[in-house]
Amino acid sequence: MGILNKILAGICILIILVIIIGTGLVVGSSKPQEQSAMYSSQRGPPPEEQIQQAQQAQQEAQATANTTATVTSGDFGSYINLDQIRVTTKEDSENQTTALIILKPWFSYDSTDPAFHEEVATKKARFKALVLDFFSNRTASQLRAMGEDFVKNQLVELANQELVLGKFSSVFFEVYLFFE
Repeated sequence: MGILNKILAGICILIILVIIIGTGLVVGSSKPQEQSAMYSSQRGPPPEEQIQQAQQAQQEAQATANTTATVTSGDFGSYINLDQIRVTTKEDSENQTTALIILKPWFSYDSTDPAFHEEVATKKARFKALVLDFFSNRTASQLRAMGEDFVKNQLVELANQELVLGKFSSVFFEVYLFFE
């Protein structure tokens, strides 16, 4: 029995070493430098700049919409980050391919209403599901044909249908990449 136990112990140690070495090779072979260069070369302005642009656009739109009323200084500084989302598009019937889309959406809204802020926070998972559904039900060619601005408008419209106490004013993509 002693020899059998030594053989089994040796096999267990060998399996553990294979797992550790295999994991090390897989982790070591990924190239994060190339990935970060890819993200930085394909994304738009930084989120802070996008946020400032959106705030200015919101304030200008509100000022023109309320020509008879005085615009108060609202707090447009609230944004809900849905984190990075990876979604596969619907299969294209012409060439039988799908695309992987990586995006990081931010929805902006007026945060002066604490009840609306709470509603947004509680529905974050639903907004993420809406984004996933939107992209997974369209082909990459359909999404490209729509254009980024149209996609953003559609996402805001869909998300606003879920809200009761207020509305999102816009959505920004910190990351918006197609991989085919």
